[in-house]
Amino acid sequence: MKGKPLQVPMRDVIEDEMLSSSVVKDMNALDFDYIPEELPHRDEQLRFLAQMFKPALSCISQNVVIKGPVGTGKTVIAKKFCKSIVNIARKQGKIIEYVHINCRKRSTDAMALLGILNHFDSRFPDRGFSVQEMLEVLRKQLKKRDAQLLVVLDEADALLKKSGSNLIYALTRFSDELSRDKSPVSLLLISQKDVLSMLDSSALSTFKRSNIVHLNKYTRDELFDIVRQRVDLAFHRNTVNEECVDLIADIASEWGDARFSIELLWKAGIAADHQHVQMVVPEHVRAAKAETYSIVTESKLRNLERHQLLTLHAIAKRLKKDGTAYVNTGDAEKTYAITCEEYNEKPRTHTMFWNYLKDIEGSGFINIKPSGKGHLGTTQLISLPDIPAEIVSDKVEELLR
Repeated sequence: MKGKPLQVPMRDVIEDEMLSSSVVKDMNALDFDYIPEELPHRDEQLRFLAQMFKPALSCISQNVVIKGPVGTGKTVIAKKFCKSIVNIARKQGKIIEYVHINCRKRSTDAMALLGILNHFDSRFPDRGFSVQEMLEVLRKQLKKRDAQLLVVLDEADALLKKSGSNLIYALTRFSDELSRDKSPVSLLLISQKDVLSMLDSSALSTFKRSNIVHLNKYTRDELFDIVRQRVDLAFHRNTVNEECVDLIADIASEWGDARFSIELLWKAGIAADHQHVQMVVPEHVRAAKAETYSIVTESKLRNLERHQLLTLHAIAKRLKKDGTAYVNTGDAEKTYAITCEEYNEKPRTHTMFWNYLKDIEGSGFINIKPSGKGHLGTTQLISLPDIPAEIVSDKVEELLR
């Protein structure tokens, strides 16, 4: 009797996949939080920040705003600058403590302050202290260290919308009360929006109108340089077809968004690895766009406020119903009012509706142009240039519900 044939054990699929070769040599360089040694096309803004915060090296507080659309480098510029000024101060025998607060995650005064205090004491209790008591603890921490504090409030508009200007005012006045101890607090506010217009008069008086860093969307050639840099940093040599860099720059130039371009590159690398090939080619980029576009759209939608979503929903519904390329602002506003009723919301004024349109246009979802010949009056025409109206309507509806 013959024995049973020996069974060759199957290779572990997970181990086989995880240990397979990759076109990527350093995945960290494709992370949104990665800070390269050089920031292409942002030297001018870094130099401006250095000029603004130069007095901080002499213990004089400064308050600056960085403003710009999604993907223009606001956060990475702030992080690179703050880490640099901390090191420069240390070389001069001075201490500048730097804390970065995401105000979308910490949207109240207490939560933002807790994030600051956790920098000094990770065990600081998350409840039981009033804002005023927490400010006093912060004062003692700085005095004990003989340190200045540089606080970055990222997406500061989220904090201002929920809690107002009180914390920002308190922090900007910190140096007044601590002038004898020379432990001032400086602020760097980051936002897509005009946060100065959201400050009350007392807090606004501590900011100079000239202390604003304006970031424009990246041009196609600037995105090319950014992608080229990340290819060199993240990928093995000769594993990315040069046409891929061109194609990614072309795709992302529509939004001027460096984050989108880096994510396209990352997804294209993953697509190549899934096929177990040693070269990223344009077809991988096209596959990455198909996957990433949906993710980017949802991410940007989540940044819109409720009435901005209602406005976008109304536009998409109207375009879908009419089957046209454009809807005029009058019809869009009527549909917006009806949409508000459907969601038990009170329609806002005409001026607010127009502001919503401009905000949505700034986020890249719609285009607005003059009506031109053949239309009565000076109405504007709204279009959805990139995303099918049905898809926009469905995604917005999910968020509204």
